[in-house]
Amino acid sequence: MSTLKPIAALMAVACAALAPAARADDDAAALRAELQSLKSDYDARVAALEARIAALESAPSANVAAAPVEAVASMTPASSASAFNPAISLVLAGSYADSSREPGDWRMAGFMPNGGEVGPGERSFSLGESEITLAANVDPYFTAQLTAAITGEDEIEVEEAFFRTLALPAGFTAKGGRFFSGFGYLNEVHAHAWDFADQPLVYQAFFGNQRAQDGVQLKWIAPTNLLVELGAETGNGDAFPGTREGGNGPNGTTLFAHVGGDLGANASWRIGGAWIDLDAEGREYEDVDAGGIPVLNAFTGISRTWVADAVLKWAPDGNSARRYLKLQGEYMERRESGELAFDL
Repeated sequence: MSTLKPIAALMAVACAALAPAARADDDAAALRAELQSLKSDYDARVAALEARIAALESAPSANVAAAPVEAVASMTPASSASAFNPAISLVLAGSYADSSREPGDWRMAGFMPNGGEVGPGERSFSLGESEITLAANVDPYFTAQLTAAITGEDEIEVEEAFFRTLALPAGFTAKGGRFFSGFGYLNEVHAHAWDFADQPLVYQAFFGNQRAQDGVQLKWIAPTNLLVELGAETGNGDAFPGTREGGNGPNGTTLFAHVGGDLGANASWRIGGAWIDLDAEGREYEDVDAGGIPVLNAFTGISRTWVADAVLKWAPDGNSARRYLKLQGEYMERRESGELAFDL
């Protein structure tokens, strides 16, 4: 009996020592199984990415939606453009002006008034134009954008509200709604991205600051190393210098072309031309006669504008964050033929 007690004690100690070892073996096996599962899942996702790349390289863009992207979506982090749905941006602007002339007396001599001339703006501190932009992809084929301007006079204006295609073949892109026309260089640039406080006087005289088109646009970019862009627009023609006509059809045509490329690693260039043809019917404007008496006039006829633009950009190694130089210029010529009704 005394011999069995030491043996029993030794067996108990051995079992106590073997229990943690068994648990350690079980934990290691579980970790190995979990690691193998992660590896298998990772391999599946990599295979899905490779399948999507192969689909992009071999299929038209309209068929890319058929690629197996379900496994990719779970491992792709949300980008800044899709952090909100839709993406939202806000630009606030303000100014301070010190002018020797009264802004209310400012006039642009030699041109028909269009109501869009802003001149030097108000004196002293002013709240400029703030912009709110909402943008999102509608589906694999369309994207949409809305840009609303809030003026310092507490007015809200829709600057742009359009859809744009994402999957047209052969380098074509279509746009519809209200958008800044694609002629020239500066017209498509929003106010917060201007290089100066306001647009050149020629834009104010010819188009009332910026020309927005309510209609459709079609662009084509050639599949070449040199940038070759062709575009055409039409719309209701309501913006100056045209007017909305009584019929249901469009009024006016805008054609434009741009060519550009790189000059080494530090510079790039682009030149372009455009032709704008519009009809005006009873386009009224206020003026004063030779005696200084206010009168109301109206023009009915055809308005044609030719635009030539060029820009040269320079930045060391293409990095514009440190040093940047841009030379740009635009030439515009307008001819109008028709009838002018004086002092209605």
